[in-house]
Amino acid sequence: MNPSPGYKYSSANQVCRLKKSLYGLKQAPRSWFENFLTTILGAGFTQSISDYSLFLYRSSSASLINNQTAGQVTKTTLKPSEVVHGIPTLLFTMEEREDFAREEGLHQAIIVKVSPNAPDLQDLRTILPKLFGVKGQCLIGLLAQRQLLIRLDHYDDFVICLTRSVTYFTSKEKEHQVRVFPWTIRCNPKEETHMAAVWISFPSLPPELFARRALMSIAATVGKPIAIDKATQLRSRPSTARVKVILDILEKHPEQIRLKYVDEGTGKIVEQLQQVTYDNLPLYCNHCKHQGHDESNCRILLGKNE
Repeated sequence: MNPSPGYKYSSANQVCRLKKSLYGLKQAPRSWFENFLTTILGAGFTQSISDYSLFLYRSSSASLINNQTAGQVTKTTLKPSEVVHGIPTLLFTMEEREDFAREEGLHQAIIVKVSPNAPDLQDLRTILPKLFGVKGQCLIGLLAQRQLLIRLDHYDDFVICLTRSVTYFTSKEKEHQVRVFPWTIRCNPKEETHMAAVWISFPSLPPELFARRALMSIAATVGKPIAIDKATQLRSRPSTARVKVILDILEKHPEQIRLKYVDEGTGKIVEQLQQVTYDNLPLYCNHCKHQGHDESNCRILLGKNE
């Protein structure tokens, strides 16, 4: 079947451009378009940041996505609700929330906290991509006071931004601080997240376990692995493997990981305890809900005790 006009091939990513004349509805009312927009996003399409008439569907294979009629696309199954103690209530599983986050481009999103008296949002939309060296597209919006939510198209941009946990820029002869945090489903704009991107090291790891699949699997026992450092990739430092992971700094972090090696021929099992070290693991204050210190050094808490 040949694709209908409006479809363009792009490997596994199939692009559909929504035209004003779609399905003969050139003069379609705004309400129809809003309904179509809601449902096509719910069908798994992502709206382009640079062109809001462009929709992208990321397929797991390189096969062409079949054309759908407007009637098919606009059929959306809504979540059932119930009234509990007089309040309408809906239930969402974590898996559903993760799917929604991916639809909204939040799987590669960061939170940027700027210092007081920072430039306005319009200026920051120009300053921050240059500061972080963003190569792809990014969507920057105000999440809360002094907090920006940035969605990044390129995974490399996402990783690079997270490596710049604290940085500075100058605007109008004034220096401003920028702090970067990973966005997660559990983020609360009223508090600083207790999730952080941290480098972890595995000293004296057997060289064969530097293989990407093995190393990422080992790192996943500590947190969510997002990047392997350059020296590890180039195999130029066989003494230590380093991986950047997103982890919860409030949780207990293992100092060792047990690795088991099985000889399938003899059934013999050899165990090894692998050391884990953490580079600059941030502190977190449960009183003021900020990263960078704990309760023993909280200025707010110490001020109350004086």
